Amino acid sequence: MGLVPLVLMVLSALVPFALSARLVDRGRNGPAVSVIAGIGAALVILIWAAAGHMGLDPLMAMSWAMLCVLPAFLGAMIGAALGWLMRRRRERDGV
Repeated sequence: MGLVPLVLMVLSALVPFALSARLVDRGRNGPAVSVIAGIGAALVILIWAAAGHMGLDPLMAMSWAMLCVLPAFLGAMIGAALGWLMRRRRERDGV
């Protein structure tokens, strides 16, 4: 039961990581930035909901933000950086 949060965090980070890496590697920076912006907006909304009286339980909002949305945001950012590096290397090598 102790591994469930870790597995949830890894799975929520891997999907945006792979999506952003693939999009940036193929030169589709606009959709990659849109994915990152959407995840960032969800993170900000959940943190704002945890601080204010919005109808959401503050503990639940912060839990979702830290367990699902923050790893997804970090995964998308790292995936975009990896995609950029792969694209740059491929263009440098002339492949």
